[in-house]
Amino acid sequence: MEVPIVISGGGIIGNYISLRLEKNNIKTVIVEKASGFLALDKGIRTVTLNEHSMQMLKNIGICPSIAQINSIDVLDGEGTGKIQFLAKDVGSENLSYVTYFNELQKLISDPCKERTFFNNEINSVQNLNTESDPEIMLKDGMIIKTNLIAGCDGRNSNIAKIASLTSSFDDYLQTALTFVVDIDNNSHGKAHQVFSEKGIFALMPLPEGRGEMNKCTVVWSIKNQVLGDEPVSEFVKNNISFFESKLNVSLKVKSEILSFKLSNHHFENYISGPVVLLGDAAHSIHPLAGQGINLGFADADVFCEEVISSYKKGIAFNEKSVLKRYEIRRKSMNFLMLKSMDFFVDLFGSENLYLRLIRNLGISSLNKSKFVKAFFIRHASGMNKF
Repeated sequence: MEVPIVISGGGIIGNYISLRLEKNNIKTVIVEKASGFLALDKGIRTVTLNEHSMQMLKNIGICPSIAQINSIDVLDGEGTGKIQFLAKDVGSENLSYVTYFNELQKLISDPCKERTFFNNEINSVQNLNTESDPEIMLKDGMIIKTNLIAGCDGRNSNIAKIASLTSSFDDYLQTALTFVVDIDNNSHGKAHQVFSEKGIFALMPLPEGRGEMNKCTVVWSIKNQVLGDEPVSEFVKNNISFFESKLNVSLKVKSEILSFKLSNHHFENYISGPVVLLGDAAHSIHPLAGQGINLGFADADVFCEEVISSYKKGIAFNEKSVLKRYEIRRKSMNFLMLKSMDFFVDLFGSENLYLRLIRNLGISSLNKSKFVKAFFIRHASGMNKF
């Protein structure tokens, strides 16, 4: 079998790339190790899309149910510092959009089913470091001759290992919890984030399509030493009142509590011969700003731009200059976001009294600067050119 581009990983980013390239007459196949796509769940896991990512989805005809966020209040839970980000500060209707992970996965995956090899993965790649086109051998024995391999297969990328690409890794020593709550004072369009000794607590609206007008999603990251050996359900029960008091709301847990350990990683190089890494396969960051999925979409956007441009000019997809442009455009931006998130995690996690005072005063001062706030909003929303 011959196909111009093979995509390793049938997640949201891999399927987006396939849909966009196919719309531009560039054939792809997807290799996915799972046996099939997830069915719609009970609506626990969500993703937050910025304006740029949302527009990318609309451009390929994908329109998930969404909750709009037009303002975000950020509070220092150990002080009085507060900053408010408003969409109108940058002339936009919304800052971001919350949607259900599995709904988006299903919508973007269904159109790609016929070109997806399920329950399969890439076992080896021949001609990886030669001038010849690579030949991929799948787990089931199928051989695919291709020009380019897009690695979209997540944190423990199989294709990154095959290509011998190396990454740096850092354990945050934190656990993230996510669950759905009933809220008695649901200000539609508003999200909240509180930094405190009890963790980083984010409260965001949920799409109303499932009759969830009075429900919100919580993403709560906690230091492992604070969580200790206490079951997460007990920890939530014993500590959620702190955030209810800070936000002046009443919250009742209405779903299972999902938990996962937090770490980050970033590859030194995104390309090796005909192999290109994108999204979580190339990098991961702390979820405090909800930017992980958006960095993946930004990677996919630039990658597709470069591939489509080379196709129209008659240049080979795996031409080093084509792939290098993608790497240059994305690696520094992703690394900057990674380090920015690490800075905020360290700053707000510090127990140093002087740092607490500085951050409390700093937040209050920052809230008075529309220019600085607009800069942060434009960067996080994908409005800044990359």
